[in-house]
Amino acid sequence: MKDIVLQPTFYDKFSCLGSDCKNNCCTDWTIYFTKDEFRNIKRKMHSEEFKNIFQDAFEFKKGENDRCTIKFDENKKCKFLDENRLCKIYQEVGPENMSWVCQIYPRIGIHYLDNYEIFLSVSCEEVINLLLEEKDGIMLEIKERELSPAEKKGCAIIRASGVMGNPIFHFWNDSKILLLSVLQNRDYAFGERMVLLGFAVQKIQEMVDNKKYSDVPDYIQTFARELEQHKEIYKQFFDNIEKDEKRKALQTIAYYLPNCGKNIQEKVAERIDLKKKAHIVISDENAEQKKLTMNIEYNTQKYLDAIAEFNEFLKGKEYWLENVILEGFLATKGLYRISGGFWHNYAGMIMIYSAYLLMLTCCLHKDSTKEEFVYYASEIGRVMFHNDTTLKSLEEHLKETESDTLAYLAVLAL
Repeated sequence: MKDIVLQPTFYDKFSCLGSDCKNNCCTDWTIYFTKDEFRNIKRKMHSEEFKNIFQDAFEFKKGENDRCTIKFDENKKCKFLDENRLCKIYQEVGPENMSWVCQIYPRIGIHYLDNYEIFLSVSCEEVINLLLEEKDGIMLEIKERELSPAEKKGCAIIRASGVMGNPIFHFWNDSKILLLSVLQNRDYAFGERMVLLGFAVQKIQEMVDNKKYSDVPDYIQTFARELEQHKEIYKQFFDNIEKDEKRKALQTIAYYLPNCGKNIQEKVAERIDLKKKAHIVISDENAEQKKLTMNIEYNTQKYLDAIAEFNEFLKGKEYWLENVILEGFLATKGLYRISGGFWHNYAGMIMIYSAYLLMLTCCLHKDSTKEEFVYYASEIGRVMFHNDTTLKSLEEHLKETESDTLAYLAVLAL
């Protein structure tokens, strides 16, 4: 039976790079196997070499009775990778017997009511390569096709009961129209588009809070038209924003850098002379209440120089960043990624974008190559769009601070 699937037009072009991939998805990343998948491989394996690897390749954690994980070797690589960085499970028992996690990656699926949506993760090098070919931006298409069992199993499910119980899910499709129309409007720089998205989300959140749900779809359509018809008015708003680069760097580094890989941390630290100093703050009211905070020191001029070089590198191909960020948002549910409503999610999107841009800026130079962009864009994508620790840090930060106003978030985005 065929399914109705919403997907990017370039989705069917994806093919794993295999041994040519530098940022291999089988390196330093948790790989889950269900107990059934584990037993299935155990029954079908046949070579002595594979059996020897299999015996000590899995870790069974207490409390996780239905799954296990693959152990890493001393280089933080999956024990089933061969010398050419190809999968020995694939070779031994066939692709259909790999973990569904391995079968579906880099695809990210959502089962919304009766239909499916499948996007591609920007943590994959080949996905970045495909995005760099989309000069006119990301386009979506509806296809009638049969999804694989792995694709279906990998889908997050949004059931009818959940939609009925939470009115914001009524705008699931409208929210994608908003993201696509605003974040692909090239009359504005991408940072400006992120701020303009905030204008719309703030208004939509007010409508939801006042239970004026029927007004939301029309407002989204009207807002998209206004951005094109009145860009001179909107442009004036950006002229009045103080683009405080130091404040921007402090916020993004403090909350994201500790969760990114060692390679990225070293690149950022080296580029802008970053130094982190932790200290404990004790509450005046209660000496027992202690909180660890981080002081950030860095060279402001070097950071500004890095921004200038990055802008020079990206000149004429600004759509590269646009496509990567937009696909990242689409694949991770956009305005529905975390709990708390549209505005809470928008604040998270600004933080993610600002941190992503900071890291990418510090990793690239004006004479960097396309291949370097692909490598770092995908590596940073692992942190920004897949890392649960990062997501939890974001949620805690948003709860603890009262700085998620549009004026403050605009400083981060621009």
